[in-house]
Amino acid sequence: MIFKFQYRFPALPLIILLAGIICFADNGFAQKSKIKDPVIVNILPYNKKARFNRKFPVKYKIQFINNLKDAQEGTLIYTVYDNANQEILQNSLDVKVNAKKTLTANFDVPIEKEGNYTIKMAIELTNFNSNYDGSFAYIGPPRKSKDRKPSTQQEPIVNTPPVNWSADNLSGDPGRQSLGADQVGEAPPPEEEAYEEGEMIIKLKPYKKDGVFYSGEKIKYSVSIANKYKVKQEGTFTAIVETEMGQVVSKTQVKLKIAPKGQRSFQIEIPKPEKEGIYNLRAATNTSTYDDTAQYAFGYEIGRINTPYYLPPDFDEFWQTAMSDLAKVDPQYKITRSEEHSTKYHDVYRVDMVGLDEFPFYGFLSIPKLKGKYPVIIGYGGYKKEVFPLLFDEFISFAVNVRGIDKKYQKEFNPDDKEQIMINAEDKNAYVYKGIYMDCIRAVDFVYSHEHMGMDLTRVLAFGGSQGATMGLVTAALLPNKINAVIASNPVFADWKNSFAVGKSKRVLTFPSDAIVRYLKDNPDFTEEQMLETFNYFDLQNFMPKVQCPVLYAVGLQDDFISPSSAIAAYNKLRMDARAASELYIFPDLGHEIPVYHNSFIGIWFAEQAVKRRKR
Repeated sequence: MIFKFQYRFPALPLIILLAGIICFADNGFAQKSKIKDPVIVNILPYNKKARFNRKFPVKYKIQFINNLKDAQEGTLIYTVYDNANQEILQNSLDVKVNAKKTLTANFDVPIEKEGNYTIKMAIELTNFNSNYDGSFAYIGPPRKSKDRKPSTQQEPIVNTPPVNWSADNLSGDPGRQSLGADQVGEAPPPEEEAYEEGEMIIKLKPYKKDGVFYSGEKIKYSVSIANKYKVKQEGTFTAIVETEMGQVVSKTQVKLKIAPKGQRSFQIEIPKPEKEGIYNLRAATNTSTYDDTAQYAFGYEIGRINTPYYLPPDFDEFWQTAMSDLAKVDPQYKITRSEEHSTKYHDVYRVDMVGLDEFPFYGFLSIPKLKGKYPVIIGYGGYKKEVFPLLFDEFISFAVNVRGIDKKYQKEFNPDDKEQIMINAEDKNAYVYKGIYMDCIRAVDFVYSHEHMGMDLTRVLAFGGSQGATMGLVTAALLPNKINAVIASNPVFADWKNSFAVGKSKRVLTFPSDAIVRYLKDNPDFTEEQMLETFNYFDLQNFMPKVQCPVLYAVGLQDDFISPSSAIAAYNKLRMDARAASELYIFPDLGHEIPVYHNSFIGIWFAEQAVKRRKR
């Protein structure tokens, strides 16, 4: 799992890169171009999985490529937040990159306490400004394989909205003073990941890039094992296939003999499972002085994955009533120009409004200053994460922060300080996501009532990652005649019954299963069955058949925050015409994240969908 973030000012009209807490697998910008990007910034952690310990402290490497004729000077400021979103560390680095040169440097992040962390970086150079969000884990001293996961729990990693690609990325203060520089030179070749003496480096690669196999194909992996020890290694490599619930399906074993500083490469064929599904693959390497297990996953006949519906008989009536109740609430739109976020090329406004139960929330509306009609992108954020203005040259954007984001109303929103997902879970009519989903609808209402601001209402798209993906799909389901397309990366809250069962089966509980288990333990009068009765009204899979537009859907097969089979089963519940126009992308080596090359594809897909006008 590599954090690899590349900032570019694209030659294409719109290339959207998700700049959230996303782990990137490789560089998706290998395409040659006659036009060099003015400034390129590459950031990635030294450890591919962004997991550090005392032996390998938290360390990032960064590369600035300056293709401009002027030197770029400024700072990189990074801030680290703990699992409770509390700031625990802030530091800054001076940067100077000479004209037509490259600066490559490393920097340590002094973290010594175990846990999961978010790191946010702000880069401000003479003619280039941008931001980066990432996450990493610090797991203390090296451990045995059974103890290698962090002991603390993390709320979902979220895919936040795109980086703001526009001419504003090349603005700055030309009079900025020099802050010093070193390590300036021509761009070096990519660095090899550093390995210390006394390791075994195991790499598995499925024969199909997406890790999805079908009945007429062999399930094959290539395996490469490098012995970094100075002594011979003898033992076994075992590929153990399990269901998502941890039931062993098959074992494939290979005997190993690897010379000191040697390497062994071979192929393995996995027996085909008896039924469709997502399967976990534990690659266990046991040799003379080394014992470790790595996790992989693959899909088998995923088009047939179809978990049961748990559709309440009054599901449609429930949501029709909610929509009617929302319509009776005066939205009280208040549009205030944001001088802080407006730029030379964009007018940015904070839009305050009122949703169901008279509860306030807000969003950021960004409009290019060049007069004309623009397609509209409505962006929804991840779980409890604020989204900020999104600046596009060829789109109007509306970044929506639903209830629960604005800290000013936190006491009214969550008076008992519960985990958000469990607020009023005992009552479907008061459950927190009824209001949240209606906030998503109100945001669309705002767009449709302000066409005069340059919005082309025949081209309205929704997008989001994690919870934001779910909210975009729910919005399209409830307003099928108002949304042209949805980009949904790693949606959550689908097929609660199966997903929660899978979550509970794991040795280490992660969100949301851990929060639910704690809540049920603390509230013994509220049963799991009662909880699921409420959740069924808000389950993504029950909305999917109502989505009529194309969907770009992405799933990581090692996602801890939703059962991947549940996410895929939800996709499979799209009606046939919508599914025929949609695209499903599977990433077998990733969890709650998408790779960088998919980000560039999202930009292209957005642009293609925005060309198509919808009849009004």
